[in-house]
Amino acid sequence: MSKSWGMRLLLRNRNYRFLWLAAVGSQFGNWFNEVAVAQVTLTLTHSPAAMGFVLLCRSLPSVVLGPLAGPFIDRLPKKPLLFLTDVIRAVLALTLSLSSLLHAAWILYISSILLGMAGALFSPVHSAVIPLVVSEAQLTTANTLESQTGGFMQMVGAACGGMVATTVGPVGCFVINALSYLWSGWYIARSHWAELPGNGQDAKRYIQSLRTGFQEVLHNRVARAIIVIAISWGVVGGGYDIVIPLLGQQVYHMGGLGIGLLYVVDGVGVTLGALAVQIFVGNNNGRAVIWYGVAYLLQTLFFVALTQFTHFTWGACMLLLMRMSSGIIIPLDIYLLQINTQPEIRGRVFSLYYSTYGGVMQLSYSMMGLAFATFGIPVVGMAIGAMSMLCGVFWLAQFGRKRKAVKGI
Repeated sequence: MSKSWGMRLLLRNRNYRFLWLAAVGSQFGNWFNEVAVAQVTLTLTHSPAAMGFVLLCRSLPSVVLGPLAGPFIDRLPKKPLLFLTDVIRAVLALTLSLSSLLHAAWILYISSILLGMAGALFSPVHSAVIPLVVSEAQLTTANTLESQTGGFMQMVGAACGGMVATTVGPVGCFVINALSYLWSGWYIARSHWAELPGNGQDAKRYIQSLRTGFQEVLHNRVARAIIVIAISWGVVGGGYDIVIPLLGQQVYHMGGLGIGLLYVVDGVGVTLGALAVQIFVGNNNGRAVIWYGVAYLLQTLFFVALTQFTHFTWGACMLLLMRMSSGIIIPLDIYLLQINTQPEIRGRVFSLYYSTYGGVMQLSYSMMGLAFATFGIPVVGMAIGAMSMLCGVFWLAQFGRKRKAVKGI
């Protein structure tokens, strides 16, 4: 039934179908980029630290520019923004290929920064556009479909990217990545949606418009709670990105094969979690509130278990269940923000959401890496699980009983 809901939305809603096809293309190409950047960086520098610096160059712009870009996202037409961002990203993907051809590591850093700047615009604009092309009753279906697509593209894109990088080389990956952005831009150009005309708030000066976004987050209980949770989880969430390679390499002693298999399990879990949202939550806002909080509690249980097992089979099972919980959280995060913010300010709220979460994640990478080295995987895993539990308790304490505080309930 859940599959038919998603297929029905894609078949009947032309504009959402084009928006979804754009996301499919760009997400598929992004994994070619991930593989190629890692390969080129380590080939040129032979330094894991350099790899971390490249990732920092890509993610830091969204932290710095995200909140500042919010007023522009709300004020300017979103379709040209998405299209222009795709064209710029296609050019930058091709520029990355020069780093391999010219053996110039500095091109990796510069291009990664510029790609990060483009991404700081694309993600919040894309999230803000979805409620403009689907009805509120279809938002859960649309967001779970987006999450399922992301999980599937992770599995397929990473595998295909690895094969192309091995057989053709990283330049081939960068070319495919550039073509994927042009694919996305093509479908963005063919889509249409009605945007609300600017109101008095949009005519204000930039600083006042920026202040309005912060005030909305401060006074909107749901948006404030979700961003507080995002910051809290982000403080330790970087540990998840570190623990997967550690488990595959040092605990299961399976090298690259173990790491790759764990990432496949990751993608399957996220996809199944999103499917569960579509089947059991649908457009029932009351269920969305409860499932969001409970998923954080389940994530606690399975993440702690993941970091205690030393056998691959048991670890993979716990990872699957843990990422199924994450797959519930991811679409409900976006859905709850979408239905509880007004269209004219939604871009600013999403910019703050992505930038604050991304900002603390940067700190988390260094903090959690040191913590794993000092205390070990089991101890740090319990600490990360405790934070997930606090996030779930915090949410359910505010909205678990008084769900009318959330729109539509």
